Formats: sequence, structure tokens, C-alpha cells
Amino acid sequence: MKRVLMALLALAFAACGQQSKVDMQEKYEDRLVRLSKIEVYEEYLDEYLSFVGEVGRTSVEQEEGVLTLFSVQEKERPCHITILEIYADRAAYEHHIATPHFQKYKQGTLHMVKSLELCDGKALVPDMLIKNK
Repeated sequence: MKRVLMALLALAFAACGQQSKVDMQEKYEDRLVRLSKIEVYEEYLDEYLSFVGEVGRTSVEQEEGVLTLFSVQEKERPCHITILEIYADRAAYEHHIATPHFQKYKQGTLHMVKSLELCDGKALVPDMLIKNK
């Protein structure tokens, strides 16, 4: 009897967890998640880093739909920058790329960028965002 009760409890917890997973997927399915992989010409690196810092900070502060713009510079290859971008949805992304601060970044850095690869993805744990402590 005890084993049957334990098995039923386990099934109940599993069912609750599965429903929670479905609810979470529906809640976050519209998010746009992208990795922008950028290689910058070495002679423009410092100037590029200034641009990317400014546009990232301004976007997150001023645009509600921009959830994360997290830039990472590779230690071994400092001209390689990866930006984790998370937007509430496609409309938030479209709004973002039309803003004056993004256009300033884009037009101001075109000649600095050696290569650009945009990789759209899907969050594996979509309710997890970056903590800022």
C-alpha cells in the first residue's frame, strides 16, 4: 500500500511539473533569443567596444522589450565579441533596430566589423534571466 501511495504521489508531482513546463513554454514562446557573433578589425577594437557598451546600456534602460543585451569579449581572441540578445518578441526587436541609438551604433561601426553572424536560438530554461547583483 505504501508503495502504491508513493507511486501515486510521484505521478501527481510529475503531472504538476509537466503542466508547469507547458505553461512556461507558452508564456515565453514569443521571445526572440539571438547570439550575435562579431569579429572586429583590431585597429577599431577600442572604438567598437565603446559603441557596443553605449547601445547596450541605452537599449536596456530605454526599451521595455529589450530584456538582455549582454556583450562578451573573448580572452584569447579579443577582436571576437558575442552578444546575447533577448527580446520580449519580434516586435520588440523590430522596434529596437529602428531606434536612433541602434542606428547610431550600426552606422558608426559598419567599417569596424570584419564579420557578423546572427544565430537565432531557443532558450532552454526561458524563465532564467541574468541577475544583476
